[in-house]
Amino acid sequence: MIRIEDAADNWHLSDVTVVADTPGSLVYRARQPDGQSVIAKLLKPHGMGELAGMDYLTWRSGSGAIRLIARQDNACLLEDAGTRLLEDLRETDGEAAATDVFADVVAQLHAPSPQPIPGHLIPLHQHFSALVEEQVSMPAAHSANVTWAAGVARALLAAQANVMPLHGDLHHENILADRHGQWRAIDPHGLIGDPVYDVANFFGNPLGRPDITCKEDRIRLLAARLSAALGHDEETLLRYAAAHAALSACWSIGDPVSDEDLEDAGHRLSFLGTVRSILA
Repeated sequence: MIRIEDAADNWHLSDVTVVADTPGSLVYRARQPDGQSVIAKLLKPHGMGELAGMDYLTWRSGSGAIRLIARQDNACLLEDAGTRLLEDLRETDGEAAATDVFADVVAQLHAPSPQPIPGHLIPLHQHFSALVEEQVSMPAAHSANVTWAAGVARALLAAQANVMPLHGDLHHENILADRHGQWRAIDPHGLIGDPVYDVANFFGNPLGRPDITCKEDRIRLLAARLSAALGHDEETLLRYAAAHAALSACWSIGDPVSDEDLEDAGHRLSFLGTVRSILA
């Protein structure tokens, strides 16, 4: 496993500072010899699954997402996407402005790429395994909704259309603007499947704000705006959003890292209940 000292030496980096320390990686901001700001991401053993996301960035080749500059073993050198989060825009300019930016980024990510499709992307049915195989016991109050969502997920996976590489984790903190105002995505999961799934996680964010995410009016508004912008029907958008909420709850309850994970699972399950009632 490469250490930051080795990466800095290999890539001639200076002014190396820690940005984040997560269960899956150590993230640093640094400068190249020409003064350009870059991100060095060193994957930990728990985070080596993110290599599929690096393959995805190679496929995007800088369109809609940051560019992968170099990679060696567990070390990845990336463009610096900036520091302004899409959530910052939502707070200052409102829901509609943030949704418009999100839709524009998704459209860029789903545009054709001149690069060959990577061979190690994660199929959507594998990504959904914790839900569709019902591997996790759910709180009794939510078990019926999760069972319903598992059935929805199976139906969606069996009817996938226009299968293509997907970011797989698009939300308000994974889309950032640089100093030139260019919005780009970071931290992809590197999936392959139905492009509608790339919209699903947007409904459940911002994190920790069920007063926003579980509001029926907001859910309906997002579905309408994203349907019009991206050409996907509202019902399929909502079905994927519901399935993803149940999947996210399965991950958090099945392998919690912190109390915040369990709290987020509760929020996701509440959102699931609201979407089920809308679809009914």
